Amino acid sequence: MSWRTAEVLAAEDVLARSIADAEKSMRQAEKLRAAGREPSAEDIRRVIAFAKSPAASMALQALQRRIAGGHLSWRQVLSGEAGHDQGVRAALDADREHIAALCLGEAPPPPPVRRRRDDDDDEQIAITEDAW
Repeated sequence: MSWRTAEVLAAEDVLARSIADAEKSMRQAEKLRAAGREPSAEDIRRVIAFAKSPAASMALQALQRRIAGGHLSWRQVLSGEAGHDQGVRAALDADREHIAALCLGEAPPPPPVRRRRDDDDDEQIAITEDAW
């Protein structure tokens, strides 16, 4: 009987995925850095403004609240120093294109069009007599 039980194999798989995810996040954070330069104060200002906007993902808004609470800094996030943090990875995954554009001084891509719930009210509903 092998010592590598189903539980050990499952734990090895979880560990391998976690390591791969961490390495991927570090590579992605490195891509956010524009040609090896540190994020400027203007880059950080633009990212903060976006993170506080309704166009930002819930993950980025949560990260903004953590940073406002003093747990991290935007400089750590944008330079890749905080790439190991799960909340940072979630925010970067959710808003990568927007953050990269802001750090390059570009306008972020437009947010996806979200259908409002009250848009459904515009549809005609036929009420028949037998519906009562």
